[in-house]
Amino acid sequence: MWGTAGLAVAFVLSLIAGVLLAVHGPTDSSSAADSSSVTLQQEPPSSTEPSQVPPAPAKPDDGKEPKKVEKVALQSGDTLWKLARTHHTSVEVLQRLNGLGSSTLIYAGKKLNVPAGKTAAHPEQQQSPASASAHDRPSAQTAKPKTSEPQTAEPKTSRSAKSAPSTVIAYARKQLGKPYVWGGAGPRGFDCSGLVMRAWATAGVKLPRTTWDQIRAGSATTRGRLVPGDLVLSYGGGHVGLYIGKGRVIHAPRPGTTVTVAPLPAPADVVAYRHIRA
Repeated sequence: MWGTAGLAVAFVLSLIAGVLLAVHGPTDSSSAADSSSVTLQQEPPSSTEPSQVPPAPAKPDDGKEPKKVEKVALQSGDTLWKLARTHHTSVEVLQRLNGLGSSTLIYAGKKLNVPAGKTAAHPEQQQSPASASAHDRPSAQTAKPKTSEPQTAEPKTSRSAKSAPSTVIAYARKQLGKPYVWGGAGPRGFDCSGLVMRAWATAGVKLPRTTWDQIRAGSATTRGRLVPGDLVLSYGGGHVGLYIGKGRVIHAPRPGTTVTVAPLPAPADVVAYRHIRA
């Protein structure tokens, strides 16, 4: 009896197992392994996506032009050279800021563009020893500049053309040791153009007051044809010396010096040689 019952139970269990296999199917270990090895590939970026381009470096500032400017009222005696020192800039920058081109003419009562916030406290202490006196540079004019060249006055009939240079040089030698004076034309002191003007006046010849006008006085000559009494203009036309022969000049160099004898300036520093006819 128990043997028959055991067979019946075994048969039922086998039927149940068959039903379960039919419903779920066999377990395939290789499928599980395959499914575990599947990986997701990242989608390649679209070719239309813009690439990241590093920004171009900013162009460095060359420092030649001021970022801010201000206007100053010009007074009689002002010059581009003096204003350039006062505002820590150059004559060329002032010319560009004011559309002057290569001109150095400025007029009293007008306004001039200058770099802002750069005014010097004591500009007179900043003068370069090699620079010409500010008085000899073109200053602000109160009237329209003359368009014609200044004419050399006719010599006095009592003086001969041959003795005039000797008279001029003799006067200049008597001034040796006198101090440089801004705008001075004697007798206590001189600037460079004041000395030359006063020396030639003793020979009856009236020369212009500043180097910028003296550069057109008389007639042009050359270094090799210089004779005593000729004018030697240097440093861009801002300084003048009186030639006395043997490669030397008498001149008033700059503030803090005296009238002295010096060698001719180097040819590269000279802008004009002028022969004055008595």
